[in-house]
Amino acid sequence: MKPVDAHCHIDFDQYSEDREEVIQRSRERLEFIVNAGSCLENNRKALQLQEEYPDFVIANLGLHPTYTDKFDQLEEVKEQIREEDPAAVGEIGLDHHHVDSPEMRDRQEEVFRQMLSLAEELDKPVVVHSRDAEEKCVDILSEYDLEGVMLHCFNGSPELAGKAADRGYFIGVTTQVLYSNRVKEIVESLSIEDMLLETDSPFLYRGERNEPLNVIESAEKIGELKEADKAQVVEKTSANAVELFRDG
Repeated sequence: MKPVDAHCHIDFDQYSEDREEVIQRSRERLEFIVNAGSCLENNRKALQLQEEYPDFVIANLGLHPTYTDKFDQLEEVKEQIREEDPAAVGEIGLDHHHVDSPEMRDRQEEVFRQMLSLAEELDKPVVVHSRDAEEKCVDILSEYDLEGVMLHCFNGSPELAGKAADRGYFIGVTTQVLYSNRVKEIVESLSIEDMLLETDSPFLYRGERNEPLNVIESAEKIGELKEADKAQVVEKTSANAVELFRDG
């Protein structure tokens, strides 16, 4: 099996001039990519990409925790998820880096919990954003009976990553592994069996625009850190992505 980019945003405007070329480059060397939704409009774009590339793009639908001006879309997004039956509910979660007001953090948690309840009801896995709120996210997740969990772009402590992995959650390793000491420490502390490869494209590539193909570079770095073949990293992380996003 080829590598999988388990989390990207190819619907974003950064690809407006060459989206098809980026996807075609990726198709040549990747198994599939998972495009995470972030609000009502971007969820629609993710679904459109899935319709255009049904053998390659998988759409998740969610409401991103930093899109606080879109929280009034919550009921519409929930209805959209019920109607469209996505592979997973996401991107959802908490963000205490960009959002610092207590009132808005409370609203974030309310939205997060409603989305988790919906995922639980529909037997859907979830894709969770947890920036500067990793421990709280992991604690909240423990209250729900979920089909599967991806802790996307995880930057919490290696100890918390291990605790989450022990619960069966997958840890998303972004292209930050190429330059972030924290992410390298997380990778060193985990088994490859606990990881998913992701880019979070268009972000997290040394200041340049990221694209799904760069998970190949991440797989090489993880192999180096874990003293494993790149092929072993790809085989297991891709199997994990199939389990989470296709087997359901």
